[in-house]
Amino acid sequence: MTIRMECQTLPVGELLSGSRTYGMPIFQRPYSWTSEEAGQLYDDIETAFHNSDGGAGTGGYYFLGQLIVSQSNPNAPFEVIDGQQRLITLSALLAVLRDLLPQTDFRNHLQDHLVRPENAARGLPRAVRVTLRDIDSDEYIRWIATSNGTQSLVASGDTDATQRLADVIAGLKDAIGSPQSKFVADLASYILNRCYVVLVITSSAMDGYELFRSINARGQSLTDLDIIRGEIINRYHSSTLAAAWNQIEDRIGIEQLSTYVKSILSLVHPETRGMALRDGFRAVLAHPSKSFVFTDTLKKFVEIFEQLESGDLELAQGSEELSRIITCVQALPFDDWVPAALLWLAQSPSQRDTIEFFKYLDALGLGLLVLGATTNTITERMRKVIERILSQDCLSKADSALFLTRPERAKIREKLSSPIGNKSRFVRPLLLRLNAEMLDKTIPTYFPRNVTLEHILPQKPGPRSQWRAKFPDQKRRVELSQMLGNFAILSTKVNPKASNFDFHKKREIMFGSSDSNVFPLTAQLVRYSDWTPEAIMKRQTELTDLAREILRL
Repeated sequence: MTIRMECQTLPVGELLSGSRTYGMPIFQRPYSWTSEEAGQLYDDIETAFHNSDGGAGTGGYYFLGQLIVSQSNPNAPFEVIDGQQRLITLSALLAVLRDLLPQTDFRNHLQDHLVRPENAARGLPRAVRVTLRDIDSDEYIRWIATSNGTQSLVASGDTDATQRLADVIAGLKDAIGSPQSKFVADLASYILNRCYVVLVITSSAMDGYELFRSINARGQSLTDLDIIRGEIINRYHSSTLAAAWNQIEDRIGIEQLSTYVKSILSLVHPETRGMALRDGFRAVLAHPSKSFVFTDTLKKFVEIFEQLESGDLELAQGSEELSRIITCVQALPFDDWVPAALLWLAQSPSQRDTIEFFKYLDALGLGLLVLGATTNTITERMRKVIERILSQDCLSKADSALFLTRPERAKIREKLSSPIGNKSRFVRPLLLRLNAEMLDKTIPTYFPRNVTLEHILPQKPGPRSQWRAKFPDQKRRVELSQMLGNFAILSTKVNPKASNFDFHKKREIMFGSSDSNVFPLTAQLVRYSDWTPEAIMKRQTELTDLAREILRL
Protein backbone atom coordinates (compact mmCIF):
# COMPACT_ATOMS: atom_id res chain seq x y z
CA MET A 1 0.00 0.00 0.00
CA THR A 2 1.33 3.46 -0.94
CA ILE A 3 0.75 6.30 1.51
CA ARG A 4 0.69 9.73 -0.11
CA MET A 5 2.27 12.26 2.22
CA GLU A 6 4.26 15.47 2.46
CA CYS A 7 6.71 16.37 5.25
CA GLN A 8 7.67 19.83 6.45
CA THR A 9 9.96 20.85 9.31
CA LEU A 10 8.44 23.96 10.88
CA PRO A 11 8.91 26.11 13.97
CA VAL A 12 5.80 26.39 16.14
CA GLY A 13 5.35 29.99 15.01
CA GLU A 14 4.98 28.90 11.40
CA LEU A 15 2.89 25.88 12.34
CA LEU A 16 0.39 28.26 13.92
CA SER A 17 0.41 31.00 11.31
CA GLY A 18 -0.79 31.93 7.82
CA SER A 19 -4.00 30.20 6.79
CA ARG A 20 -3.33 27.08 8.90
CA THR A 21 -6.02 25.86 11.29
CA TYR A 22 -6.37 22.45 12.90
CA GLY A 23 -9.44 20.40 13.83
CA MET A 24 -10.01 17.05 15.45
CA PRO A 25 -11.57 14.38 13.22
CA ILE A 26 -14.70 12.75 14.55
CA PHE A 27 -12.83 9.58 15.51
CA GLN A 28 -10.24 11.47 17.57
CA ARG A 29 -10.26 10.96 21.30
CA PRO A 30 -10.79 13.90 23.66
CA TYR A 31 -7.91 15.81 25.27
CA SER A 32 -6.38 13.49 27.86
CA TRP A 33 -3.11 14.98 29.12
CA THR A 34 -2.82 15.66 32.84
CA SER A 35 -1.08 18.60 34.49
CA GLU A 36 1.84 16.25 35.17
CA GLU A 37 2.39 15.49 31.47
CA ALA A 38 1.92 19.13 30.50
CA GLY A 39 4.30 20.17 33.26
CA GLN A 40 6.95 17.82 31.90
CA LEU A 41 6.62 19.38 28.44
CA TYR A 42 7.01 22.85 29.94
CA ASP A 43 10.05 21.78 31.98
CA ASP A 44 11.69 20.36 28.84
CA ILE A 45 11.05 23.56 26.88
CA GLU A 46 12.20 25.82 29.71
CA THR A 47 15.42 23.79 30.16
CA ALA A 48 16.17 24.03 26.44
CA PHE A 49 15.38 27.77 26.59
CA HIS A 50 17.88 28.38 29.42
CA ASN A 51 20.50 26.22 27.70
CA SER A 52 20.25 28.52 24.69
CA ASP A 53 21.22 31.53 26.83
CA GLY A 54 17.65 32.65 27.19
CA GLY A 55 16.95 32.36 23.49
CA ALA A 56 19.71 34.82 22.59
CA GLY A 57 22.07 32.32 20.97
CA THR A 58 21.87 30.72 17.56
CA GLY A 59 21.64 27.16 18.89
CA GLY A 60 19.45 25.55 21.52
CA TYR A 61 16.70 24.27 19.27
CA TYR A 62 14.05 21.99 20.74
CA PHE A 63 12.34 19.24 18.75
CA LEU A 64 8.71 18.48 19.65
CA GLY A 65 8.31 15.40 17.47
CA GLN A 66 6.02 14.85 14.52
CA LEU A 67 2.48 16.03 13.98
CA ILE A 68 0.48 13.81 11.61
CA VAL A 69 -2.44 15.50 9.91
CA SER A 70 -4.67 14.91 6.90
CA GLN A 71 -6.05 17.49 4.49
CA SER A 72 -8.65 16.65 1.89
CA ASN A 73 -8.01 19.84 -0.13
CA PRO A 74 -5.68 22.87 0.14
CA ASN A 75 -8.42 25.10 1.59
CA ALA A 76 -9.60 22.67 4.26
CA PRO A 77 -8.44 22.71 7.90
CA PHE A 78 -5.87 20.09 8.84
CA GLU A 79 -7.34 17.13 10.73
CA VAL A 80 -5.05 15.99 13.52
CA ILE A 81 -4.34 12.24 13.49
CA ASP A 82 -1.44 12.30 15.96
CA GLY A 83 -0.18 15.14 18.13
CA GLN A 84 -3.45 16.47 19.55
CA GLN A 85 -2.17 16.47 23.13
CA ARG A 86 1.03 18.43 22.33
CA LEU A 87 -0.77 20.86 20.02
CA ILE A 88 -3.44 21.75 22.59
CA THR A 89 -0.90 21.93 25.43
CA LEU A 90 1.36 24.24 23.38
CA SER A 91 -1.64 26.44 22.66
CA ALA A 92 -2.46 26.53 26.39
CA LEU A 93 1.15 27.47 27.19
CA LEU A 94 1.14 30.30 24.65
CA ALA A 95 -2.18 31.53 26.06
CA VAL A 96 -0.75 31.63 29.59
CA LEU A 97 2.30 33.58 28.33
CA ARG A 98 0.03 35.96 26.37
CA ASP A 99 -1.99 36.79 29.46
CA LEU A 100 1.17 37.57 31.45
CA LEU A 101 2.20 40.28 28.95
CA PRO A 102 1.08 43.92 28.84
CA GLN A 103 -1.02 45.15 25.93
CA THR A 104 1.61 45.59 23.20
CA ASP A 105 2.06 44.68 19.55
CA PHE A 106 4.05 41.64 20.71
CA ARG A 107 1.06 40.38 22.66
CA ASN A 108 -1.24 41.01 19.71
CA HIS A 109 1.10 39.11 17.39
CA LEU A 110 1.22 36.25 19.88
CA GLN A 111 -2.56 36.19 19.88
CA ASP A 112 -2.51 35.76 16.09
CA HIS A 113 -0.89 32.36 16.63
CA LEU A 114 -3.92 31.29 18.69
CA VAL A 115 -6.62 32.91 16.58
CA ARG A 116 -6.16 33.42 12.84
CA PRO A 117 -7.00 37.04 12.00
CA GLU A 118 -9.39 37.80 9.18
CA ASN A 119 -7.77 38.26 5.79
CA ALA A 120 -10.37 39.68 3.41
CA ALA A 121 -7.94 39.76 0.47
CA ARG A 122 -7.47 35.98 0.71
CA GLY A 123 -11.06 35.27 1.76
CA LEU A 124 -10.00 33.93 5.15
CA PRO A 125 -12.40 34.56 8.03
CA ARG A 126 -11.24 34.93 11.61
CA ALA A 127 -10.81 31.42 13.06
CA VAL A 128 -9.44 29.67 16.11
CA ARG A 129 -6.17 27.95 15.17
CA VAL A 130 -6.99 24.71 16.98
CA THR A 131 -10.57 23.48 17.23
CA LEU A 132 -11.60 20.80 19.71
CA ARG A 133 -14.64 18.56 19.43
CA ASP A 134 -17.91 20.49 19.67
CA ILE A 135 -18.66 19.55 23.28
CA ASP A 136 -15.31 21.03 24.44
CA SER A 137 -14.95 23.97 22.07
CA ASP A 138 -16.77 26.68 24.07
CA GLU A 139 -14.51 26.40 27.09
CA TYR A 140 -11.37 26.06 24.94
CA ILE A 141 -12.30 29.28 23.12
CA ARG A 142 -13.12 31.05 26.38
CA TRP A 143 -9.84 30.09 28.08
CA ILE A 144 -7.28 29.92 25.26
CA ALA A 145 -8.57 31.77 22.22
CA THR A 146 -9.87 34.74 24.24
CA SER A 147 -7.46 37.39 25.53
CA ASN A 148 -7.05 37.10 29.34
CA GLY A 149 -8.95 33.82 29.19
CA THR A 150 -6.45 32.00 31.41
CA GLN A 151 -6.92 34.69 34.08
CA SER A 152 -10.61 33.88 34.44
CA LEU A 153 -10.18 30.12 34.64
CA VAL A 154 -12.89 28.26 36.55
CA ALA A 155 -12.18 25.43 38.96
CA SER A 156 -13.79 22.78 36.80
CA GLY A 157 -14.73 22.10 33.20
CA ASP A 158 -18.02 20.93 31.77
CA THR A 159 -16.51 17.68 30.46
CA ASP A 160 -13.68 15.38 31.54
CA ALA A 161 -11.55 16.78 28.72
CA THR A 162 -12.07 20.43 29.66
CA GLN A 163 -11.55 19.56 33.34
CA ARG A 164 -8.13 18.20 32.40
CA LEU A 165 -7.50 21.28 30.28
CA ALA A 166 -8.38 23.54 33.22
CA ASP A 167 -5.96 21.55 35.43
CA VAL A 168 -3.24 21.85 32.78
CA ILE A 169 -3.66 25.63 32.47
CA ALA A 170 -3.62 26.02 36.25
CA GLY A 171 -0.48 23.85 36.46
CA LEU A 172 1.30 25.87 33.76
CA LYS A 173 0.44 29.12 35.52
CA ASP A 174 1.90 27.76 38.77
CA ALA A 175 5.04 26.54 37.00
CA ILE A 176 5.68 29.88 35.26
CA GLY A 177 4.80 32.05 38.23
CA SER A 178 4.94 35.86 37.85
CA PRO A 179 8.21 36.61 36.05
CA GLN A 180 9.21 39.87 34.40
CA SER A 181 7.67 40.63 31.02
CA LYS A 182 11.04 40.26 29.27
CA PHE A 183 11.34 36.65 30.39
CA VAL A 184 7.80 35.93 29.23
CA ALA A 185 8.38 37.55 25.83
CA ASP A 186 11.72 35.78 25.35
CA LEU A 187 10.23 32.41 26.26
CA ALA A 188 7.30 32.95 23.87
CA SER A 189 9.75 33.92 21.10
CA TYR A 190 11.79 30.81 21.80
CA ILE A 191 8.74 28.57 21.49
CA LEU A 192 7.60 30.21 18.27
CA ASN A 193 11.02 30.37 16.58
CA ARG A 194 13.24 27.65 18.03
CA CYS A 195 10.85 24.83 18.89
CA TYR A 196 10.31 22.65 15.81
CA VAL A 197 7.89 19.97 14.70
CA VAL A 198 7.82 17.73 11.67
CA LEU A 199 4.45 18.27 10.03
CA VAL A 200 3.42 15.16 8.11
CA ILE A 201 0.49 15.80 5.77
CA THR A 202 -1.47 12.93 4.22
CA SER A 203 -4.36 13.18 1.81
CA SER A 204 -6.77 11.03 3.82
CA ALA A 205 -7.45 10.09 7.43
CA MET A 206 -6.91 6.41 6.59
CA ASP A 207 -3.44 7.14 5.20
CA GLY A 208 -2.66 9.26 8.25
CA TYR A 209 -3.79 6.51 10.55
CA GLU A 210 -1.78 3.86 8.74
CA LEU A 211 1.30 6.06 8.96
CA PHE A 212 0.67 6.66 12.64
CA ARG A 213 0.47 2.92 13.30
CA SER A 214 3.57 2.13 11.25
CA ILE A 215 5.86 4.57 13.06
CA ASN A 216 4.38 3.77 16.47
CA ALA A 217 4.16 7.38 17.57
CA ARG A 218 3.83 8.35 21.20
CA GLY A 219 0.36 8.55 22.62
CA GLN A 220 -2.59 6.18 22.80
CA SER A 221 -3.13 4.44 19.50
CA LEU A 222 -6.36 4.98 17.65
CA THR A 223 -8.27 1.78 17.15
CA ASP A 224 -9.52 0.37 13.88
CA LEU A 225 -13.00 1.14 15.19
CA ASP A 226 -12.08 4.83 15.57
CA ILE A 227 -11.19 5.03 11.91
CA ILE A 228 -14.30 3.18 10.75
CA ARG A 229 -16.36 5.53 12.91
CA GLY A 230 -14.80 8.54 11.22
CA GLU A 231 -15.24 7.10 7.73
CA ILE A 232 -18.92 6.27 8.32
CA ILE A 233 -19.78 9.60 9.94
CA ASN A 234 -17.85 11.59 7.35
CA ARG A 235 -19.64 9.75 4.57
CA TYR A 236 -23.05 10.73 5.94
CA HIS A 237 -21.97 14.12 7.36
CA SER A 238 -24.20 13.57 10.38
CA SER A 239 -23.60 15.00 13.84
CA THR A 240 -26.65 13.02 14.99
CA LEU A 241 -24.98 9.82 13.84
CA ALA A 242 -21.81 10.85 15.72
CA ALA A 243 -23.79 11.41 18.93
CA ALA A 244 -25.58 8.07 18.54
CA TRP A 245 -22.25 6.30 18.00
CA ASN A 246 -20.89 7.84 21.21
CA GLN A 247 -23.96 6.59 23.09
CA ILE A 248 -23.71 3.03 21.85
CA GLU A 249 -19.95 2.96 22.48
CA ASP A 250 -20.52 4.06 26.07
CA ARG A 251 -23.36 1.58 26.53
CA ILE A 252 -21.78 -1.64 25.26
CA GLY A 253 -18.08 -0.72 25.17
CA ILE A 254 -15.49 -0.47 22.40
CA GLU A 255 -14.54 -4.15 22.50
CA GLN A 256 -18.14 -5.32 22.17
CA LEU A 257 -18.94 -2.75 19.48
CA SER A 258 -15.88 -3.88 17.51
CA THR A 259 -17.19 -7.43 17.66
CA TYR A 260 -20.55 -6.39 16.28
CA VAL A 261 -19.03 -4.27 13.54
CA LYS A 262 -17.15 -7.43 12.54
CA SER A 263 -20.49 -9.22 12.55
CA ILE A 264 -21.92 -6.68 10.13
CA LEU A 265 -18.84 -7.07 7.90
CA SER A 266 -19.43 -10.85 7.89
CA LEU A 267 -23.08 -10.34 7.08
CA VAL A 268 -22.25 -8.15 4.08
CA HIS A 269 -19.13 -9.97 2.92
CA PRO A 270 -18.79 -13.52 4.38
CA GLU A 271 -15.18 -13.75 3.14
CA THR A 272 -14.17 -11.29 5.89
CA ARG A 273 -14.93 -13.77 8.66
CA GLY A 274 -11.80 -14.36 10.68
CA MET A 275 -10.10 -11.22 9.36
CA ALA A 276 -8.90 -8.41 11.59
CA LEU A 277 -11.37 -5.53 11.70
CA ARG A 278 -9.15 -3.24 9.63
CA ASP A 279 -8.49 -5.89 6.97
CA GLY A 280 -12.17 -6.78 6.76
CA PHE A 281 -13.09 -3.13 6.40
CA ARG A 282 -10.60 -2.66 3.56
CA ALA A 283 -11.89 -5.81 1.86
CA VAL A 284 -15.44 -4.45 1.93
CA LEU A 285 -14.35 -1.00 0.75
CA ALA A 286 -12.78 -2.69 -2.28
CA HIS A 287 -16.30 -3.62 -3.44
CA PRO A 288 -18.34 -0.43 -4.02
CA SER A 289 -21.72 -2.17 -3.76
CA LYS A 290 -20.76 -4.07 -0.59
CA SER A 291 -19.21 -0.91 0.82
CA PHE A 292 -22.55 0.85 0.45
CA VAL A 293 -24.47 -2.02 2.06
CA PHE A 294 -22.00 -2.17 4.95
CA THR A 295 -22.04 1.55 5.69
CA ASP A 296 -25.82 1.68 5.33
CA THR A 297 -26.29 -1.31 7.65
CA LEU A 298 -23.87 0.10 10.21
CA LYS A 299 -25.61 3.46 10.01
CA LYS A 300 -28.95 1.74 10.71
CA PHE A 301 -27.33 -0.24 13.53
CA VAL A 302 -26.23 2.96 15.28
CA GLU A 303 -29.38 4.96 14.56
CA ILE A 304 -31.65 2.14 15.74
CA PHE A 305 -29.75 2.17 19.04
CA GLU A 306 -30.72 5.81 19.47
CA GLN A 307 -34.33 4.97 18.58
CA LEU A 308 -34.40 2.18 21.14
CA GLU A 309 -32.95 4.49 23.80
CA SER A 310 -35.55 7.15 23.10
CA GLY A 311 -38.41 4.65 22.77
CA ASP A 312 -39.13 5.91 19.28
CA LEU A 313 -38.38 2.90 17.09
CA GLU A 314 -39.74 3.60 13.61
CA LEU A 315 -40.65 -0.04 12.98
CA ALA A 316 -42.82 -0.05 16.13
CA GLN A 317 -44.85 2.97 15.09
CA GLY A 318 -48.42 1.85 14.55
CA SER A 319 -47.78 -1.53 16.23
CA GLU A 320 -48.84 -1.51 19.87
CA GLU A 321 -47.84 -5.17 20.22
CA LEU A 322 -44.27 -4.57 19.08
CA SER A 323 -43.93 -1.43 21.17
CA ARG A 324 -45.07 -3.28 24.31
CA ILE A 325 -42.76 -6.28 23.86
CA ILE A 326 -39.74 -4.06 23.17
CA THR A 327 -40.47 -2.17 26.39
CA CYS A 328 -40.48 -5.50 28.22
CA VAL A 329 -37.11 -6.51 26.76
CA GLN A 330 -35.67 -3.12 27.68
CA ALA A 331 -36.64 -3.78 31.31
CA LEU A 332 -34.29 -6.78 31.54
CA PRO A 333 -31.60 -6.08 34.16
CA PHE A 334 -28.74 -6.58 31.69
CA ASP A 335 -27.75 -5.03 28.35
CA ASP A 336 -26.32 -8.04 26.53
CA TRP A 337 -29.47 -8.31 24.39
CA VAL A 338 -28.86 -4.86 22.83
CA PRO A 339 -26.34 -5.81 20.08
CA ALA A 340 -28.47 -8.77 18.97
CA ALA A 341 -31.56 -6.57 18.77
CA LEU A 342 -29.70 -3.88 16.84
CA LEU A 343 -28.24 -6.38 14.39
CA TRP A 344 -31.68 -7.91 13.86
CA LEU A 345 -33.34 -4.54 13.25
CA ALA A 346 -30.52 -3.30 11.00
CA GLN A 347 -31.50 -5.95 8.45
CA SER A 348 -34.92 -4.31 7.91
CA PRO A 349 -36.99 -7.36 8.91
CA SER A 350 -40.77 -7.52 8.65
CA GLN A 351 -42.83 -6.26 11.55
CA ARG A 352 -44.38 -9.70 12.10
CA ASP A 353 -40.97 -11.42 12.32
CA THR A 354 -39.69 -8.66 14.58
CA ILE A 355 -42.56 -9.18 17.02
CA GLU A 356 -41.70 -12.88 17.16
CA PHE A 357 -37.99 -12.14 17.55
CA PHE A 358 -38.54 -9.82 20.53
CA LYS A 359 -41.02 -12.19 22.17
CA TYR A 360 -38.43 -14.96 22.06
CA LEU A 361 -35.70 -12.55 23.17
CA ASP A 362 -37.89 -11.52 26.11
CA ALA A 363 -38.50 -15.18 27.00
CA LEU A 364 -34.81 -16.01 26.69
CA GLY A 365 -33.65 -13.10 28.84
CA LEU A 366 -36.23 -13.72 31.55
CA GLY A 367 -35.63 -17.48 31.38
CA LEU A 368 -31.88 -17.07 31.87
CA LEU A 369 -32.59 -14.94 34.95
CA VAL A 370 -34.87 -17.63 36.41
CA LEU A 371 -32.17 -20.22 35.72
CA GLY A 372 -29.66 -18.10 37.65
CA ALA A 373 -27.35 -17.72 34.64
CA THR A 374 -24.08 -15.91 35.28
CA THR A 375 -23.07 -12.76 33.46
CA ASN A 376 -20.63 -14.75 31.31
CA THR A 377 -23.31 -17.30 30.46
CA ILE A 378 -25.75 -14.59 29.36
CA THR A 379 -23.07 -12.87 27.28
CA GLU A 380 -22.10 -16.11 25.56
CA ARG A 381 -25.74 -17.01 24.86
CA MET A 382 -26.40 -13.64 23.25
CA ARG A 383 -23.26 -14.09 21.15
CA LYS A 384 -24.72 -17.34 19.85
CA VAL A 385 -28.00 -15.54 19.08
CA ILE A 386 -25.99 -13.10 16.95
CA GLU A 387 -24.45 -16.03 15.09
CA ARG A 388 -27.93 -17.27 14.25
CA ILE A 389 -28.94 -13.80 13.09
CA LEU A 390 -25.90 -13.72 10.81
CA SER A 391 -26.85 -17.14 9.47
CA GLN A 392 -30.34 -15.74 8.84
CA ASP A 393 -32.03 -18.72 10.48
CA CYS A 394 -32.59 -17.25 13.92
CA LEU A 395 -36.35 -17.88 13.89
CA SER A 396 -36.48 -20.84 11.52
CA LYS A 397 -34.09 -23.38 13.10
CA ALA A 398 -35.42 -25.43 16.02
CA ASP A 399 -31.98 -25.44 17.66
CA SER A 400 -31.56 -21.65 17.43
CA ALA A 401 -29.85 -20.12 20.46
CA LEU A 402 -32.76 -17.67 20.62
CA PHE A 403 -35.02 -20.46 21.93
CA LEU A 404 -34.88 -21.92 25.41
CA THR A 405 -33.89 -25.59 25.17
CA ARG A 406 -36.12 -28.40 26.40
CA PRO A 407 -33.96 -29.00 29.54
CA GLU A 408 -33.95 -25.26 30.25
CA ARG A 409 -37.73 -25.06 29.99
CA ALA A 410 -38.12 -28.06 32.32
CA LYS A 411 -35.77 -26.49 34.87
CA ILE A 412 -37.66 -23.18 34.73
CA ARG A 413 -41.01 -24.95 35.28
CA GLU A 414 -39.52 -26.68 38.30
CA LYS A 415 -38.18 -23.44 39.78
CA LEU A 416 -41.46 -21.59 39.27
CA SER A 417 -43.42 -24.32 41.05
CA SER A 418 -41.03 -24.47 44.02
CA PRO A 419 -40.43 -22.14 46.98
CA ILE A 420 -38.30 -19.16 46.01
CA GLY A 421 -35.37 -18.44 48.32
CA ASN A 422 -34.58 -14.94 49.54
CA LYS A 423 -31.38 -14.82 47.50
CA SER A 424 -33.12 -15.52 44.17
CA ARG A 425 -32.40 -12.51 41.98
CA PHE A 426 -35.06 -13.27 39.42
CA VAL A 427 -38.09 -12.53 41.62
CA ARG A 428 -38.23 -8.77 41.12
CA PRO A 429 -37.82 -8.77 37.29
CA LEU A 430 -40.25 -11.70 37.01
CA LEU A 431 -42.95 -10.01 39.12
CA LEU A 432 -42.55 -6.73 37.25
CA ARG A 433 -42.82 -8.60 33.95
CA LEU A 434 -45.99 -10.38 35.14
CA ASN A 435 -47.38 -7.04 36.26
CA ALA A 436 -46.67 -5.54 32.82
CA GLU A 437 -48.50 -8.44 31.17
CA MET A 438 -51.55 -7.80 33.37
CA LEU A 439 -51.82 -4.14 32.41
CA ASP A 440 -54.84 -3.05 30.44
CA LYS A 441 -53.75 -2.85 26.80
CA THR A 442 -55.00 0.75 26.66
CA ILE A 443 -52.30 1.67 29.21
CA PRO A 444 -48.68 2.06 28.01
CA THR A 445 -46.41 -0.64 29.38
CA TYR A 446 -44.32 0.52 32.30
CA PHE A 447 -41.81 -0.96 34.74
CA PRO A 448 -41.74 1.04 37.99
CA ARG A 449 -38.35 1.30 39.70
CA ASN A 450 -39.23 2.33 43.25
CA VAL A 451 -41.09 -0.75 44.40
CA THR A 452 -40.70 -3.21 47.23
CA LEU A 453 -41.52 -6.91 47.22
CA GLU A 454 -44.02 -8.08 49.81
CA HIS A 455 -44.70 -11.57 51.14
CA ILE A 456 -48.45 -11.57 51.74
CA LEU A 457 -48.08 -14.38 54.24
CA PRO A 458 -45.08 -13.10 56.24
CA GLN A 459 -42.00 -15.30 56.31
CA LYS A 460 -41.52 -14.68 60.02
CA PRO A 461 -44.77 -13.64 61.66
CA GLY A 462 -44.65 -12.47 65.26
CA PRO A 463 -45.19 -15.00 68.09
CA ARG A 464 -48.74 -13.73 68.72
CA SER A 465 -49.62 -13.16 65.09
CA GLN A 466 -52.89 -14.53 63.73
CA TRP A 467 -50.79 -15.88 60.83
CA ARG A 468 -49.36 -18.54 63.14
CA ALA A 469 -52.83 -19.64 64.14
CA LYS A 470 -54.00 -19.78 60.53
CA PHE A 471 -50.84 -21.64 59.40
CA PRO A 472 -49.87 -23.79 62.41
CA ASP A 473 -47.46 -26.08 60.53
CA GLN A 474 -44.23 -24.03 60.56
CA LYS A 475 -42.53 -25.97 57.75
CA ARG A 476 -45.57 -25.67 55.48
CA ARG A 477 -46.01 -21.99 56.44
CA VAL A 478 -42.43 -21.15 55.45
CA GLU A 479 -42.81 -23.10 52.21
CA LEU A 480 -46.05 -21.33 51.29
CA SER A 481 -44.62 -17.93 52.18
CA GLN A 482 -41.92 -18.43 49.52
CA MET A 483 -44.23 -19.52 46.70
CA LEU A 484 -44.59 -17.19 43.71
CA GLY A 485 -48.31 -16.89 44.45
CA ASN A 486 -47.53 -15.27 47.82
CA PHE A 487 -45.66 -12.30 46.38
CA ALA A 488 -46.93 -8.78 45.73
CA ILE A 489 -45.24 -5.56 44.64
CA LEU A 490 -45.86 -2.34 46.52
CA SER A 491 -45.00 1.31 46.22
CA THR A 492 -42.19 2.32 48.55
CA LYS A 493 -44.66 4.83 50.03
CA VAL A 494 -46.56 2.02 51.74
CA ASN A 495 -45.82 1.71 55.45
CA PRO A 496 -43.32 -1.18 55.89
CA LYS A 497 -44.64 -1.72 59.45
CA ALA A 498 -47.80 -3.13 57.87
CA SER A 499 -45.92 -6.23 56.68
CA ASN A 500 -47.04 -8.37 59.64
CA PHE A 501 -50.68 -7.20 59.67
CA ASP A 502 -53.30 -9.90 59.15
CA PHE A 503 -54.63 -10.30 55.62
CA HIS A 504 -57.81 -8.25 56.05
CA LYS A 505 -55.86 -5.27 57.37
CA LYS A 506 -53.20 -5.67 54.68
CA ARG A 507 -55.87 -5.80 52.00
CA GLU A 508 -57.33 -2.55 53.29
CA ILE A 509 -54.13 -0.61 54.03
CA MET A 510 -51.65 -2.02 51.52
CA PHE A 511 -53.23 -3.89 48.65
CA GLY A 512 -56.27 -1.67 48.38
CA SER A 513 -54.39 1.65 48.57
CA SER A 514 -54.26 4.01 45.60
CA ASP A 515 -50.49 3.50 45.38
CA SER A 516 -50.92 -0.25 44.99
CA ASN A 517 -53.84 -0.04 42.59
CA VAL A 518 -51.42 0.98 39.85
CA PHE A 519 -49.98 -2.56 40.06
CA PRO A 520 -52.53 -5.05 38.71
CA LEU A 521 -50.43 -7.87 40.17
CA THR A 522 -51.22 -6.48 43.61
CA ALA A 523 -54.65 -4.98 42.97
CA GLN A 524 -56.03 -8.45 42.15
CA LEU A 525 -55.59 -9.39 45.82
CA VAL A 526 -58.68 -7.39 46.79
CA ARG A 527 -60.70 -10.21 45.15
CA TYR A 528 -59.64 -12.64 47.88
CA SER A 529 -61.79 -12.69 51.01
CA ASP A 530 -59.11 -14.49 53.00
CA TRP A 531 -55.52 -15.67 52.59
CA THR A 532 -55.35 -19.41 53.07
CA PRO A 533 -53.16 -22.21 51.70
CA GLU A 534 -55.82 -22.78 49.05
CA ALA A 535 -55.79 -19.07 48.09
CA ILE A 536 -52.00 -19.05 47.81
CA MET A 537 -51.97 -22.10 45.56
CA LYS A 538 -54.80 -20.70 43.43
CA ARG A 539 -52.83 -17.53 42.84
CA GLN A 540 -49.72 -19.66 42.36
CA THR A 541 -51.42 -21.40 39.46
CA GLU A 542 -52.55 -18.08 37.96
CA LEU A 543 -49.09 -16.53 38.09
CA THR A 544 -47.17 -19.60 36.92
CA ASP A 545 -49.56 -20.06 34.00
CA LEU A 546 -48.97 -16.45 32.99
CA ALA A 547 -45.19 -16.85 33.44
CA ARG A 548 -45.20 -19.99 31.28
CA GLU A 549 -47.04 -18.10 28.56
CA ILE A 550 -44.48 -15.27 28.62
CA LEU A 551 -41.54 -17.69 28.76
CA ARG A 552 -43.06 -19.83 26.02
CA LEU A 553 -42.70 -22.98 28.09
